[in-house]
Amino acid sequence: MKNQNIIAICDYKGIFGSKYYAKPYRSGLDKDILTKEFSKYGYEIRYITFADINAQKFSRGEIVIYTSSEDPGYQYKEFIEDIVYYLDICGVNLIPSFKYLRANNNKVFMELLRKLIIPSEYQLPTKVFGCYEELIENCSDITFPCVVKEAKGAGSKGVYISKNKKELEKVVKKISRTTYYAEDLRDILRVMRHKGYIQESLHRSKFILQEFISDLSNDWKVLIFWDKYYVLRRKNRPNDFRASGSGLFSFDETVDTRLLDAAKEIRGIFDVPMISLDLAISKNKVVLIEFQFLYFGTSTLEKSPYYYVNNNGNWEKILGKSSLEDIYSYSIVSYLEEKYK
Repeated sequence: MKNQNIIAICDYKGIFGSKYYAKPYRSGLDKDILTKEFSKYGYEIRYITFADINAQKFSRGEIVIYTSSEDPGYQYKEFIEDIVYYLDICGVNLIPSFKYLRANNNKVFMELLRKLIIPSEYQLPTKVFGCYEELIENCSDITFPCVVKEAKGAGSKGVYISKNKKELEKVVKKISRTTYYAEDLRDILRVMRHKGYIQESLHRSKFILQEFISDLSNDWKVLIFWDKYYVLRRKNRPNDFRASGSGLFSFDETVDTRLLDAAKEIRGIFDVPMISLDLAISKNKVVLIEFQFLYFGTSTLEKSPYYYVNNNGNWEKILGKSSLEDIYSYSIVSYLEEKYK
């Protein structure tokens, strides 16, 4: 393609992306190695921070890759979303596009994307809510048990199971609680002073309800970097329905090709160079549990002794360890060459 300059936006600490075996700890991808890997393909990469956008003018068509953040409370991620949305309006070539950043560690928007894009055979029935009162008004058709998830966060943190309506209300009240003591007190006074005034909800943190899959003992993490597929089996915790974060992981000698076929179809639906999928097999059907497009865990790639590629409809296992910087740059370049050829 004509433009072979890439702008990479780092966070305020100068970190780009996430890497399990990063040195120093939690320092992201090695930018020196990443620069060398991109240069092998004839691309020059320039690193800036999100704050640098104040002094930068961006031309339509410029190529921009960027990091996200998992800071406590996601305040800095909200700033990242502002900047990336601004760049989207400017018309730069964002990789990935803003909507995929919005879905990053935001299960509500992720579920809305699922309903809009994912084929019905991979769907998992889900409801999204913005407050506890919305749940109460729309709970007549909920099937128990059900899974309750906080909107923010990754992994199994903030994930619960409710076996009945009473448990559901208790869990939702807990995870959706919004505490602003001074404003809450003022709002109580408004109720006393103004007839007919409806008090603000005290539970306004958004959340989702998801159908519980009862026949699962494990799921699979599938990382796709362009045409390379990395698959990790994750067993459920003892006496628990959750597999994410269990530590009971394995790389199987053989992988069910239904998982690979489904992952390939789902990856083809999205306009992205890489994606992280949580897949399960229930009643002989593949189910998509969650998905992320950037700033996802990379241990599956970094630890895997192999990856899969699809050659003319047949899956082939390629033995050997992978370098994250190598595979990341390969995926971005392959995406660019395919999209703008």
